[in-house]
Amino acid sequence: MEQTTVFNPIDLGAGLTLKNRFVLTPLDMQLSRENGQVTQRDLAFHRSRSRDVGLDIIGSAYVDLAGNTALHSVAVDTDETIPGLIQLAQTIHQNQTKAVLQLVHAGRATNKGATQGQTIIGPSSIAAPFAGFPVPETLSDRAISKVMNHFIDAAHRAEKAGFDGVELHGANSFLLQQFVSPASNDRTDKYGGTLVRRLRFPVELVTRLTALIKSFHHDFALGYRLSPEELIADGMSLADTLALAKVLDDCGITYLSLSLRNYAQTSATMPTIQTEIVTLFKQVVHCPIMVAGGIKTSENVVDAGLRSALVGVGSALIKDPNWLKKVRNELNVD
Repeated sequence: MEQTTVFNPIDLGAGLTLKNRFVLTPLDMQLSRENGQVTQRDLAFHRSRSRDVGLDIIGSAYVDLAGNTALHSVAVDTDETIPGLIQLAQTIHQNQTKAVLQLVHAGRATNKGATQGQTIIGPSSIAAPFAGFPVPETLSDRAISKVMNHFIDAAHRAEKAGFDGVELHGANSFLLQQFVSPASNDRTDKYGGTLVRRLRFPVELVTRLTALIKSFHHDFALGYRLSPEELIADGMSLADTLALAKVLDDCGITYLSLSLRNYAQTSATMPTIQTEIVTLFKQVVHCPIMVAGGIKTSENVVDAGLRSALVGVGSALIKDPNWLKKVRNELNVD
């Protein structure tokens, strides 16, 4: 593989034919209104940062106010958000870049300031081990079904707004990860206990979303972002997420996004395994994988492009919207 193939087009399937393999990572810039409506600042940011990437993923769009991660995040919880989301998708498409909306429910990893007084919920009544997060209310089976419906409705709104797909935010200690992790899920029903039962919530959700997407009768992508391991006591293990990734791949996700500190990192919870995390996931899934984290130089770009199908860039593009253009010139890419 030539070192500059990361600048070449790639077809991920599900309508995601990208002009290159770069992705603007899902950033929660908190530029929206307090009610989550898209602002001119959102449009300006994505207009400039989506120019040189093949895919722009809008970060942390909350599917329900009770699952908002922070004030001024983008919302996709009501039909009133659709006009602004249409503008956002169109702004990205004007750069011949694909647009994906990341759907999130914070679960226990939020506070009543962000949820504007809404009750904090989670798989179990176990507080997050971080300051400022209250003990959540345990979700009943009926409430779990309601949360899933919020995700389904949000995906439908994203499709109506003209996005090319959605990504489920199953990383960074938010609700989907909370169901998988034994540190946040001590349920004894069908959604907790064994690994198979702890995987049930994300797998059921992905299954429902793939069925919804088939009803669209046109291409629409479904990505999934996960954290490979948790660095907390009794946290989610790398073995857990490898199993999850395999099942999600079997369910037909379009791509898998790994939330990493560094694109080439090895496991922190299983130090005897020196194989890079991205390589381990490539061994269990067939779908394209995206890496990000620590991509700061042209050498990083080339190296990351050799390791994965998609290369996510965040902080470098926040600082300089022309960063990829400068990298291209450094590497003498025509």
